[in-house]
Amino acid sequence: MLYQKLLVGSNPFYISAGKASAFEIHRHPELELSYCLKGEYSIVCENRRHTLKEGDFAIVAPMAAHEIPANTEPGEMLTIEVGYALLGEFFNAFAQPDAGCRLYKKDGSAAYAALAALLEETVSTQQSNAPYKDLSIKGNLYKISALLLRMTANAETDHVQNKKMVDIANIDQALKKIYNNYCEPLNIEEISASCGYSKSNFCKLFKAITGETFHNTLNRHRIEIACMLLIETNDSIEKIAQETGFADSKSFCRVFKSFQNESAGAYRRRLSRG
Repeated sequence: MLYQKLLVGSNPFYISAGKASAFEIHRHPELELSYCLKGEYSIVCENRRHTLKEGDFAIVAPMAAHEIPANTEPGEMLTIEVGYALLGEFFNAFAQPDAGCRLYKKDGSAAYAALAALLEETVSTQQSNAPYKDLSIKGNLYKISALLLRMTANAETDHVQNKKMVDIANIDQALKKIYNNYCEPLNIEEISASCGYSKSNFCKLFKAITGETFHNTLNRHRIEIACMLLIETNDSIEKIAQETGFADSKSFCRVFKSFQNESAGAYRRRLSRG
């Protein structure tokens, strides 16, 4: 399963519009809105298939395992991902009574018409060269999020559901530490405490939300950085091991081979020839 990195930075959102095509099963910490622009296509979320026709939209919950199956219909789709980095405390309000995906059919309401207009405008802006288009898109995303909250408000959202969203936000913070501080020694006890959990609870929660252990996520990210350094620099294996946070080159080489199924040296030679 593919785990996508947390969206952070000056534009903490993702937008894509075009033909629906197969995309492998994956998770990410953000909320995903999928809107059918034309024709129809399918999403499989938590092993359940949903078919969207023109004008329908689906909301995929944070960390839900989902994919565009290989045999999906060739419709056109808009995908928007937004998370805690953009919405702040309002992200918690998207708690859903059922983890996974909820499908909303096109209707004649004023709220739906307003949402559709904003989505179409966002696609047009994304595909243009308009000045300050990222700022315009960000403004639309706030409006879209507010409309979605009004349209999908659930009176049964309770403490347990809100607690789940808080847990996701806390694990997001741990992921930020991995992505931003991978080159430093990362103490899982300290990170657990900073997120407000005991080590055992943190480890269980981290795996439940991301699908893998903290150390596996950390090592995977370190090896991704190492692969880039092996290709783009002439740094020695020892230096790359140090730059990516490993205690020594022996540990680095062992972990590298476990992820890449070849040694770091062989990886560099193979890519250099390419």
